[in-house]
Amino acid sequence: MKYILALLLILFASYSDIFLYRIHINPAPPSQLLIPLFLAVFILTYPLKSFIDIVKSHTFKFLLFLFLLSVVYAAFSEASQEILISKISLNLITLLFYSFSLHFFRTENRQTKLIVLVVSFIVLSVSIWFDFLIGLPEYSTKLAESVRKGGFGENPNQAASGVKFLALSILSLIFMQTTKKYLVVALLVATVFITLSRSGIVSVILILILVNINNWNPRFEITLDKLFKSFFKMIFLFSLLYIALLSLSDVIKTNFPAFTRGAAGERLDMILGKSDKGVIEEDTHARGGRGALFIKYLNEFMEEPLGHGTGYTTDQNFNSLNTHNYYLFLAVNLGIIALGAYLFYILFGFRLSLRYDLFFYFIFWTLIFFEGFISHGMLYERPIIICLAFFDSMIYKGINHELNE
Repeated sequence: MKYILALLLILFASYSDIFLYRIHINPAPPSQLLIPLFLAVFILTYPLKSFIDIVKSHTFKFLLFLFLLSVVYAAFSEASQEILISKISLNLITLLFYSFSLHFFRTENRQTKLIVLVVSFIVLSVSIWFDFLIGLPEYSTKLAESVRKGGFGENPNQAASGVKFLALSILSLIFMQTTKKYLVVALLVATVFITLSRSGIVSVILILILVNINNWNPRFEITLDKLFKSFFKMIFLFSLLYIALLSLSDVIKTNFPAFTRGAAGERLDMILGKSDKGVIEEDTHARGGRGALFIKYLNEFMEEPLGHGTGYTTDQNFNSLNTHNYYLFLAVNLGIIALGAYLFYILFGFRLSLRYDLFFYFIFWTLIFFEGFISHGMLYERPIIICLAFFDSMIYKGINHELNE
């Protein structure tokens, strides 16, 4: 049974479940087949008493709060009934999915956890490369015609997000194995780069800076002496990285002419610092750019700080595009109460990383903090939820020990 759970987690973390549904191998959407199957197998595998204490974990409390708040705010929301049901269901599924994933990671051995994470990382990365070089089966004209590829993740930014969180999880387990960890880093950098995800590139840089500042130590070991030494190491590392990316970009432009023109070419030049147009300028002035959306939704939040109701930003009768920002997603839909709860939740995560002296847990929360500025659906993305459960299992690894402190 546990191997079935591991296989299902791999399907979820790599977005393979969605891909299999798109090409009609799965007869029903994941929410109607594989996710209920995962929940059912979990209940059959683990006795209720063994995981009931998870309700005391900080993430469970926050996700439960969001679920209840979405139910309350649905009462006066003007969003369509279909969207209301979808959002409430997503919040409930996220709560259960996180809880069961947390228990899986806190009870299984290191090898099983590593296999789940590594296979998920490889499958998602290979799907992106395959989509980029050859192309996945055409089940969507829009995706097939898009120059930027996201593999099983479909959306390139979403795919890059899954890759970076999975890679960080793996690195937290293999930090002592030099060859393997640098292979993971190399695949991470190359894969995120070909998605042309600017936020993904920034996240990768954050990971590399932080792990090198702390000299790949799982505990907090930052001193002025180590900081000084790591500074020169990082200059050398990022110089090599930039040269490698320049070489890769030349190969891409030579073999894929679509990357030499249009939005894709402009984005590639922008990532490498060759564009005359600034990122902020493009996002603020472009219709539908992140900057323009930020200003729009910030004004809506200021007009109604208590929130417009569940699903408001998703309903295209009111908004053509969602917030692309999780902080504003909570603030505009569920009001300042939800935003305040989320900020407290993030600060509590940082506090736990310091309390338990877990540096990779600190890096994870740094990425979560950053991710909130570029994704409105981050806590609906299965790779992020699975990695959140994995990192939380470092805190709640005992059945009752840590939770009852």
